Amino acid sequence: MKRRRLFSLSFAGACIAGVACGQLVLHLPHFRDAIGIFCGRGHLLAIAQGEGIYEADLQRALSELRYANGIDEEDRQEEDITKVKSVTRVTTLQGDERLVLTRLISNSAARSLGAREKVASTRIDSELNGLRWQFPNEKTWRTALKASGLSSGWLHRRIAEDLRTWQRIIRQIAPQLDVTDDECWKFYATHLERFMQPVRFRASHLFVAAPAKTPPEMVETKRQTIESLAERIKHGEKLSDLAVDSEDEATKSRGGDLGFFSEFRMWPDFFAAVAKMRVGEISQPIRTRLGFHIIELTDLKPPRQMSFEEAQTEIRLLIEKQKRQTALQNLVADLSRRAVFMTGHL
Repeated sequence: MKRRRLFSLSFAGACIAGVACGQLVLHLPHFRDAIGIFCGRGHLLAIAQGEGIYEADLQRALSELRYANGIDEEDRQEEDITKVKSVTRVTTLQGDERLVLTRLISNSAARSLGAREKVASTRIDSELNGLRWQFPNEKTWRTALKASGLSSGWLHRRIAEDLRTWQRIIRQIAPQLDVTDDECWKFYATHLERFMQPVRFRASHLFVAAPAKTPPEMVETKRQTIESLAERIKHGEKLSDLAVDSEDEATKSRGGDLGFFSEFRMWPDFFAAVAKMRVGEISQPIRTRLGFHIIELTDLKPPRQMSFEEAQTEIRLLIEKQKRQTALQNLVADLSRRAVFMTGHL
């Protein structure tokens, strides 16, 4: 009986030791490197929070970056082949490669940090539906998924993972984003030029559309329409009353009123015409890149320095944005430092 018990204990101990050794071997970098080559993912470049990053991951991320930047992959084919062959040297990882590898490492580490975060299924479904609704119907949606080699289930899991990661990041950096009134005041006092409000005009207009590439015969028809409106104004009709015949759907219901605008919020050719007018003046028909206009300048506000109270909300947002960028950069650097690099393959 005792022998049987000792044998059972020895056998269980051997099994546990075998499993432990197997797990240890699976996590050895050189073994994972060999598995990566065997599975077609290339050499292991780094390990971040237990997740391996391989040459194939780096090349895929580089391709996505080039695609986002509008670079034709065929034009880069020869260069890519050279880089794939030379990616096993640390000195070859420059520019995009180093940036993308750092991003892959930090993303991997961030996913690990966010693994225990809880995200409502309704929020995940909402994000997934946001993607789905960009397609006209279910058939087009499924066709696009199939063409990309994806599935709704994969997207659901990826969205959940991204939401958990971002939620953890926000919670981690949130304490660093607090902005005090004193910080706002110092920013205002040292950046007064940023809070100079430019000259603003208020105008109303009548509009008929004649953008570039409009057929000449249609342009002539539009010209006659705007000239007939000008004649009616000349004979005493008010521009605001004629706005019902304007082709600017956004302003016709309010008498053609555009509200106050500065140079940075108006078409350049339209603003140039308004800047030459006096308050109360109605222009002759003018043509811009969009079509024909008749403009009435109704008010003007000269440039002035904004007060601190007026600028405080904008300042707070600016400082918070700067702090967020700094906090994210520091977090990326911290997560990257936790990675184990395979120097023999970098």
